[in-house]
Amino acid sequence: MITLFGAPGSGKSVQGQMLARKLGWAWYSSRDMLSTMHNKDIMYRLDHGMFVDDDTMNSLMCDVMQQAHARGVARVVLDGFPSSYRQVRWMIDHGEIEYLTGAIILRVPHGELWKRLMERKRVDDTRAAIERRNELYDRSITGMVRALSMEDVLIREVDGMGTEQDVLERIKEILGEWDLIPRKQYEKIKQVYSYRDRL
Repeated sequence: MITLFGAPGSGKSVQGQMLARKLGWAWYSSRDMLSTMHNKDIMYRLDHGMFVDDDTMNSLMCDVMQQAHARGVARVVLDGFPSSYRQVRWMIDHGEIEYLTGAIILRVPHGELWKRLMERKRVDDTRAAIERRNELYDRSITGMVRALSMEDVLIREVDGMGTEQDVLERIKEILGEWDLIPRKQYEKIKQVYSYRDRL
């Protein structure tokens, strides 16, 4: 199991879905699952870039992990889980952290993030909401990474610039290094990039 981290607009949900589709893995999006709860307060918070409380997220995490275990935890992409230090603590305290091989952080320049968010025209992409979500992410990511590293979870940063396929190949190369996809597939990726370098 892996989790994808990234600021709003970094493309983590797109990459999560592409990974799931290409590799046959399960993709669990916190936003999508929160939306199915049909809770007006939660939807208001999501639409205005506000924090969804840890108790709600941890309860949702419990459901997600049950589904993950039913499918086979090794073949799972988490998108939006965990999103705070307390949520990492929940995974540690409940023994779920042992199933998390690694976390991949998508890095995209601030200016590009704003450009992408303005172009996608989502209802919750107001300037105020974007600023709040960015602030929450910046405030949480360092503590989460530190806590995960202390639990021997692998952490890698990935350049989130370029085409969606370019970013996907970078992520797949890391998954190959972590032995989460077949070595044959990983070597094929390396050969493709070696050939491109010679062009």
